[in-house]
Amino acid sequence: MPLRVPAQRRRSQEPVAERPGTAGTLPAVPFNQRVRLLVEAVDQADELALAQGLMEARGWAVRRAGREDAPATADGGRVALVVEVRLSGSRRRAEKAACGAVERLARTHQLALWVRDAALLLRPDDPRTEYRVIRRPGAGTGWRDRLARWWAACGGRGAHRLLRLPGGLTREAVERELAERPLGGRTFTSDAYELRPAPPETEEEATAAAGRRTASRVRVLPGAAVAAAAVLGWTALDGRGLLWWPLTAAALFCAPGVYFALRDSWFSRNAVWLVPLALPVGWSLVTWLGRLMQAFYLDRFGIPSGSVRSAGDLWPYAAAAEPLGLALGFVLFFTAVAGWLRHVHIAKGDNRLALVALTVLLSAAFAATALLTGVHDADRAAREAASAAHRGHAPAAYFGVRGALMCVVPVGEGPVPVENGPVPAGHAVLSFGASGDWIWLWDPDRSQALSVRREDVQLLPAPAVSGNRRTGCGR
Repeated sequence: MPLRVPAQRRRSQEPVAERPGTAGTLPAVPFNQRVRLLVEAVDQADELALAQGLMEARGWAVRRAGREDAPATADGGRVALVVEVRLSGSRRRAEKAACGAVERLARTHQLALWVRDAALLLRPDDPRTEYRVIRRPGAGTGWRDRLARWWAACGGRGAHRLLRLPGGLTREAVERELAERPLGGRTFTSDAYELRPAPPETEEEATAAAGRRTASRVRVLPGAAVAAAAVLGWTALDGRGLLWWPLTAAALFCAPGVYFALRDSWFSRNAVWLVPLALPVGWSLVTWLGRLMQAFYLDRFGIPSGSVRSAGDLWPYAAAAEPLGLALGFVLFFTAVAGWLRHVHIAKGDNRLALVALTVLLSAAFAATALLTGVHDADRAAREAASAAHRGHAPAAYFGVRGALMCVVPVGEGPVPVENGPVPAGHAVLSFGASGDWIWLWDPDRSQALSVRREDVQLLPAPAVSGNRRTGCGR
């Protein structure tokens, strides 16, 4: 029954299903849950017209409550409305979220609306059996007919028709269904066509087959859960699999959570242009971060990063992998938490923007912490390299930056131009290579960097004598 509105507010006499925002029109936002509410409103024409317009603008269906929906005890001066709220998310807490949406609408626009009842609408479960209609192969004895029969027995022949019927039907009922309706211009006859799978012949067999299909559907989910628990338990019992248990649990938590967070969001609606724009920016960010890690490592020795050539072009990406992966993990985790809260209808309405802001702040804070952790690791690797050089050992390489103990031998007879000199002549120095005309070296005795020109000195590998870096570095 349509709502009564004043003549000046009444729209044209067009069908309700053709007007935008009414019960026959889908909402702008996709939905997968439907909640039907019984709402009480003040029985005034202006109030009802405003409430109807606001709710229909959100894609909610609105009608007056019929005799079967009306409350048994109605308050005077009020009318009962049936409102169908459409949501996206989990079934859990969908009724509460729908009530909150209507109450939030009434509170925002000062509407005289009160929710009295709410029920989640569920799709009826109607198991179906799929039959494929296939042309029978020839009955001849030639090799083509035999090959066609073998190919049909293997399921290779394509179906000319597909029929999905309720369970519990016999062959006679299925063939009658096909024969009475020549869909696609082909009349079904049992001599020319056959059904795959073969329908049951009797009603008893049909009833038993329908029961087996229902039981198998019930057992699928527990069986999958037991199999997943067995695999995870086996990896946990193995000593090397202890790390995979939390990683697998985190992946199972984050993957659907990120999907719930991005589904039907601004990002998913603009991903067509946002992703191609972000890929080159992200790639350059990885390169910059890797070189920054190498620069922090060399800065511990006082050597400019531009004066050292990396061992390969891929090492900056390897240097950025750990801090950037850790930062990305924190971002995905907090995004997944927000996605789960959105999925169960907690992050709705007034607290949605607060949750988005909190997620962004926490992601940024933990991502910055992960990057600082990478800087700390670079500084720790540099300190270990300096300690190894003090002891006379060649330090371990740091993502393409490889140091070696070298002896400095002047080429000419005069004094050697040097920055932060003098040139160490009696002990080995640490060299990371050079990419220009000047070579930067690090003196372990003074813990200071120095620079000399390439043409003025010759660098020779220090003798590999454990614990004595001075041996063999005299002039």
